Amino acid sequence: MKAQMMKLLLCICSIVTIIAMVGCEATKSTTTSIENSEVSSTTETSKTDDEIATKVFPKDKVVDVKITIDKDDFQSMKDNASAEEIKTASVDYNGMHYDNVGVRTKGNLSLRSVVSMDDSDRYSLKLSFDEYLSSQNLLGISKINLNNGYSDASYMREFLTYELADQMGLPTPGFSFVNVYVNDELYGFFLAVQQVDEQYLESNFGNSYGALYKGEMTGSGSDLQWIDDKIASYTGLAQKSEKSNDDILIDMLDELNNGTDYAKYLDVEETLKYIALQVLTNNTDSYIGGNKQNYYLYEDDGVFSVLPWDYNMAFGGLGSSNLLIDEPTQGALAERPLVAKLLAVDEYKEMYHNIIKDATEGYLSSAIFKERVEEVSAMISTNVKEDPSSFYTYEEYQSAVPKLITINDTQVNNIDQQLAGTIASSGDGSGSGGGMGGGGMGGGGKRDMPAMAGNNALATPTDVTAQAGQAAPADGQNAQGAPTASSDGQNAQGAPTASSDGQNAQGAPTAPADGQNFEGGGFPGGQMGGDRPDGMGGGRGGMVGGMGGFGEQSAQPKGTVKEALTVGITLVLLLLSGLFITFYKRKRL
Repeated sequence: MKAQMMKLLLCICSIVTIIAMVGCEATKSTTTSIENSEVSSTTETSKTDDEIATKVFPKDKVVDVKITIDKDDFQSMKDNASAEEIKTASVDYNGMHYDNVGVRTKGNLSLRSVVSMDDSDRYSLKLSFDEYLSSQNLLGISKINLNNGYSDASYMREFLTYELADQMGLPTPGFSFVNVYVNDELYGFFLAVQQVDEQYLESNFGNSYGALYKGEMTGSGSDLQWIDDKIASYTGLAQKSEKSNDDILIDMLDELNNGTDYAKYLDVEETLKYIALQVLTNNTDSYIGGNKQNYYLYEDDGVFSVLPWDYNMAFGGLGSSNLLIDEPTQGALAERPLVAKLLAVDEYKEMYHNIIKDATEGYLSSAIFKERVEEVSAMISTNVKEDPSSFYTYEEYQSAVPKLITINDTQVNNIDQQLAGTIASSGDGSGSGGGMGGGGMGGGGKRDMPAMAGNNALATPTDVTAQAGQAAPADGQNAQGAPTASSDGQNAQGAPTASSDGQNAQGAPTAPADGQNFEGGGFPGGQMGGDRPDGMGGGRGGMVGGMGGFGEQSAQPKGTVKEALTVGITLVLLLLSGLFITFYKRKRL
């Protein structure tokens, strides 16, 4: 009987030992599988990014975008451009064919201005690959904007600004020059810009589940000043994601306006880079300008980043004078807490000045910027010359290119003096002033075109050549107290702009301004990626405020302890099995 019990115990121990060993191997296999999966995912993302960079948004060549659409539909779309009607089309994007693509006009002030023209129907367009098929995309990209280059005789202000933003390390959408064809006829030479969509967020943040907002000129709150703790009060911050993630935006606004721990809710370094970008390119059609618009806020694990957007008015396109780098706002500095609060911290101001200095000594330095402008000009000049719907003559383009170089040299020289302390970098808190002069069309007399129709209180330059081929505003504007242009081609300071008419003051406008909207309030199908996955930590490494990596890294310590316990138990069982075997054999002898 005793011998039988010993045999039974031996069998049980052997079985337990085998199970433990299998479990240990399974744990190791699972861990390896997870690690391999993450490596595979990272490799796949990198591969997709490379494909997008070469096939969709190359920087060294112009690609063809061919739209095939019913002629009556296309004519109706142009005849009713303000309605932004969506039509069905087929699209060949650099040789990649897609059917059932949504196409519509897009824009805000520029759209209304072209609508009011008698001799142009050169509308910016939006391609929505997922309009009818939620799973359809162009290498992960759901929407692409085709920008018509309104008010830019040089054709390259937006291209160069996005390139600078990318070099500064800001999250930047894909962009490239394209020839747009409609039914096999050349429609125009445009700039393609990726929509802020899932692919953009995945590429820049490694996720797309965060809350996303867009600052718009309509409504209240796009200046990021504190109103109250109700998200509905901030109608100027249009929610573009499906989820608000527990109204974390309110927490950020509260801390920004009423607290001091800014890094808790803001990626401070990235925010400073965003502010610097606006100053370096004299882009007042942004958060720092009178309209307080054209930026996104993306929340990644509780921390917000400011995303750059819409730079056709960069390099002084709105006619602003040289900006005070520490007080660059149109209107009181205190009314832009994102600037006022961060620059009030000595550490952050020093960081901000270093960011600016890196750009003025790098990409924007006289020699480097001149060389890059000439490279881009050589790449696009033939396309500009053959553009059948251009707002400008080819001669105006040729004149605008060197003026763009001059404008940058003037701005950089002024900024360098401010950094050196030889001229003031701040004032009495009332801001840098400026207005929306210089944004008009004409560029030297090709035609009389309305300048940003529908705006009031505009400061208007009288020098037609002031801003890279820009003319004085035509009808549709109320040019109160219009100053003359300064000798360096920049407009004198004037009143900040008022919001344009005809805008919906709700947080979710029916017709998306500039088309920067996730159609239907979110992404089709999974919308903004659904709930946060388990184990997700911070976004990209190196973010201010102690942001960590994401994915397996945050869960790694638990996995290591579990493996150690499994190995320990296995060793104990093996030891017990050895004792039983030894004891059993002794009895048999």
